[in-house]
Amino acid sequence: MRVLHVIGSIDSRGGGPIRAALDISAAGEVFGIRRELLSVGAKQNLRAAAGEDFIHCIPLSIPNGYGFAPRLRKWLRLNLDRFDGVVLHGMWQFPMLATARECRKRGIPYVLFSHGMLEPWSVREQGLWSYIKKRVYWSLLERQTFEQARMLLFTTQREMDESRGSLGFTWPEAEVSPYVIHSDTAPEAKAGAAVAGLEGRDFLLFLGRMHPCKNIPFLIRAWARAMKDAQWKLVIAGPSEAKYRRKIERFAEDLHVREQCVFIDFVSGAEKEWLFRNARWFALPSEHENFGIAVFEAIVRGCPVVVSDQVYSAGHLEPRGRILPLVEDDWVAFFTRFLGDDGYRYDVVSSDVHVRDSCSLNTAGPRWVALLRRSFPERSSSKADLLPNAEKSLSS
Repeated sequence: MRVLHVIGSIDSRGGGPIRAALDISAAGEVFGIRRELLSVGAKQNLRAAAGEDFIHCIPLSIPNGYGFAPRLRKWLRLNLDRFDGVVLHGMWQFPMLATARECRKRGIPYVLFSHGMLEPWSVREQGLWSYIKKRVYWSLLERQTFEQARMLLFTTQREMDESRGSLGFTWPEAEVSPYVIHSDTAPEAKAGAAVAGLEGRDFLLFLGRMHPCKNIPFLIRAWARAMKDAQWKLVIAGPSEAKYRRKIERFAEDLHVREQCVFIDFVSGAEKEWLFRNARWFALPSEHENFGIAVFEAIVRGCPVVVSDQVYSAGHLEPRGRILPLVEDDWVAFFTRFLGDDGYRYDVVSSDVHVRDSCSLNTAGPRWVALLRRSFPERSSSKADLLPNAEKSLSS
């Protein structure tokens, strides 16, 4: 079986959907599901697996956030028959719309993985103008994409339940997708230049996009009130807009904890591995988080996590006092009492063994493959072995 994954961008700086697409498609390959990934943009400017043969990037005619690339349609006409099915990652963009239309024309089944983009928070709470645009786009174009999908996929049960009330349409079958966490490098990964100053230090880690919904100022305020030991560091690692990053750094200065805060840009590979394996705790105080891949990446590497009750994947965790409401006093109390408590830390890591198992390749991989095989019956007439170099066909 061959499956095409379609996504608006393969830039890892953009957040979780591309990480999910790469991780679960890699898991499928281990169990015999051949994968290709289709996106738009200039490949040399992308940070995730650039140069891999299975990734096809269609150039944009002009830069645009919608992902409009007319040549995508030609690629689909030339190549779509090679696949038994398609996974659309995300919504509100041209690549998913164009692919769904072409699938319907050719009778090729597709599933739609919304990655949190169908929730009321994403639809209604991004500003009035954004909501109006999405309602119009939904009515004219997107609704049919959803109603004709073979299946809808969600990251958590809570995301699925929340999404049911956001936009009215006839739901196809829906499921919570399994997820496989891959380790980028060996456990003995050494600190690179960006994190070398942290060797031998105790530190609390936030790793992810520096976006307002991640609630980083809240984290810094709680940290400033709780941590009086100058030996500890608060590490904030991840990409951000320059203006927002400066704002966060000034906020730390105003609270007189800038010297205790370490700001690091986008990390991957050995440096990311080192941070997870050496952090004393990982913290995610998001105001809204439909999944939180970094939570599972930390757990798989033996790093205990403390999260807000607005992180939907918190439902997978044994509470043990580390799923907190967005009340600053509660976070201050947690930091004061537990960050330096090695016995508590050990208990939390031990309690997460079921989480590590649930997202392991041996557990989640077969579940993902079973889901694909149920959604995409292999077609005897599939041209899966034709046109092996799809990108060359665009220039012909």
